Amino acid sequence: MNKLSVKKILIDYDRPINNRAKLDTGKLCNYKCEFCYYKNSLSERDELDKIYKRIDYLLDYGIKEIDLSGGESSVEPNWFNILNYCQNKFDRISCLSHGGKFSDKEFIQKSFDLGLREILFSLHCTDESVHDKIVGKKGAFKNLIKAIENSHRLNIEVRLNTTVYHENYNKIDTSFIKSLNPTQVNFIALNYWRDNKDFYPIDYGTICSYVSNYIDDLKDSTEVNARYFPYCFMPSKEKYIKNHYHHIYDFKDWNKAVYSGTLDTKKNYTHNEKVEHSFSEAERMRIYSYFKTEECTKCKYFYICDGIENELKDKVSPNPVFGEKIRLIW
Repeated sequence: MNKLSVKKILIDYDRPINNRAKLDTGKLCNYKCEFCYYKNSLSERDELDKIYKRIDYLLDYGIKEIDLSGGESSVEPNWFNILNYCQNKFDRISCLSHGGKFSDKEFIQKSFDLGLREILFSLHCTDESVHDKIVGKKGAFKNLIKAIENSHRLNIEVRLNTTVYHENYNKIDTSFIKSLNPTQVNFIALNYWRDNKDFYPIDYGTICSYVSNYIDDLKDSTEVNARYFPYCFMPSKEKYIKNHYHHIYDFKDWNKAVYSGTLDTKKNYTHNEKVEHSFSEAERMRIYSYFKTEECTKCKYFYICDGIENELKDKVSPNPVFGEKIRLIW
């Protein structure tokens, strides 16, 4: 059903595109988040030369900013070697992290000295015991808060990711989040990818009502997004919902064109070609991972909504909002 909707988005070729990409540092991680889609391969590492080649690939394509991500990049033994290789090659170096290593002042200082300027921290609950349970690590919450404090002392930009599901959806204190002074907060719908295909199914109706309230509480103090949620469950929050097509122009997300690693980076792509590559990758993800029902064809969000993940096909029903169909997503 998604094939009916992928070609109907209006693309703005005159708009600057996202020039930030993920730098995959391998799946190695010392936490065990229960919804992790790499949870069966968290001991796997990638060779340093392979990571260097990824960096060169991104540079050849013209990527200006990177997010180091795994796994947990900061526990990779070659962490400082990777930073050193990236230093002075990109306009901005960021990473995704559970915060454990950055609670150490010497570790975060050395990372800063090697160019780290932004950390997207995974804060899955403002209740300490719930957060620790989710990530499978006692003391994780305390270390995360120390890491955020350390980041602020060094003027490292702090952003937050919160994966929302049955364990935490009603246990998030937005006042506490505000006290952490993040520049961005992302509420993320649980992804049923790879090793997480059979995880507990999400109840969009209930969860989205809470996420909608969290957005209201935070929107005047920081940038806030709801990533990968179906539009129909939060019809009053359209401008906050971000899906795979948003990657094209969202400067804080990842460039879709370089996801697959199949582009000829030696070719000098035009701006329009880069936009089209990004669109194609978003389209591929939507077709491969999501579904829509016959009822969805009547929904005003039919063209701009990714849909619902395939693994929930027999467990979740869309909630169509009728009206004139929207084609411009930005």
